[in-house]
Amino acid sequence: MRSFYREPEDKGNHHRMQQYTELTAWITRLQHQSGVRRKSYFTPDYTDCESYSSSMEHYRKEFAAMLGLPVLTSSHEETANEPQEEATYELIGEDELGDIFRVTIPVREGLHAYGILMRPTGNGPFPLVISQHGGQGTPEMTAGFFDSDNYNEMTRRIVQRGVAVFAPQLLLWETGRFGPVFDRKQIDVQLKKLGSSITALELFKIQRSLDHLLERPDIDAKRVGMVGLSYGGFYTLCATALDTRIGVAVSSCFVNDRFTHGRSDWTWHNSGNKFLDAEVCGLICPRPLYIEGGSRDELFAVQGFVEESARAQIHYDRLGISNRFQAIVFDGAHEFNPQDEPLDFLMKYL
Repeated sequence: MRSFYREPEDKGNHHRMQQYTELTAWITRLQHQSGVRRKSYFTPDYTDCESYSSSMEHYRKEFAAMLGLPVLTSSHEETANEPQEEATYELIGEDELGDIFRVTIPVREGLHAYGILMRPTGNGPFPLVISQHGGQGTPEMTAGFFDSDNYNEMTRRIVQRGVAVFAPQLLLWETGRFGPVFDRKQIDVQLKKLGSSITALELFKIQRSLDHLLERPDIDAKRVGMVGLSYGGFYTLCATALDTRIGVAVSSCFVNDRFTHGRSDWTWHNSGNKFLDAEVCGLICPRPLYIEGGSRDELFAVQGFVEESARAQIHYDRLGISNRFQAIVFDGAHEFNPQDEPLDFLMKYL
């Protein structure tokens, strides 16, 4: 009778433990070394603001390429060859602040952006601010159309200051409650296999929305800002970094240590060696930037915000424009600051 070697099923476990321990330690070492790599890679010209802005152009192109921009058509044709389609504005209400529209904006061959436009009373032209919701959110939620836990009527508070606000919808709504069930990670995987990403697509929608909105006679195309909470803070940083038409930005409850607080749709090939939050802030510089973190933020540890924002501030300090950058820890949770400081900063530079 043949006899084969046998052993307890856990006999090789210590080898697997060693494999895991070595791998995690190796990744940790690479993460520590990435700071040196980013510092070597991201080397702006600090001679003056003009020189700095010029030196950002090739970084901006590399950042866009890393994200998966530009977004191609399915037929790989240029947008110039696509039929032109008008945006639609549906007046859904009026209140003491002005008119409220549901807006559908053509983006690319069958793709549209959707959002809420709130326009103050009067003829304008009004400054324009993009107000970006976060995870599980909607434009209607940021506007205070119904109760929400953490937006603190972010959109409406901006309109109260005589500013037109466009609040776009991202693929982040609470499924079932606000729309169909979807798998954001799987959609991101599909897009990354095709050379793009969910982030790139949604940033592309924001850019195309600006293209349309800034043609309106009641909008002042030279006075544009962006504000966002959480995921919206992420998109605020990225959109402002890529699109220099956005002149001032307020990012709430996002900036942090991305190796500690990372997600698949915030991650691209080699991003840790090139662009983490401080470098993206560097792409916004010398334009004014306000970032904030809640002292009681239950999602993102405030210490990570403090450390990463200190790295971001270096760009402004070296150019002698420290007044254009603020990093604030406010007394709050994972929410848009209910106090006036971020919107005062916005209006100062808008």
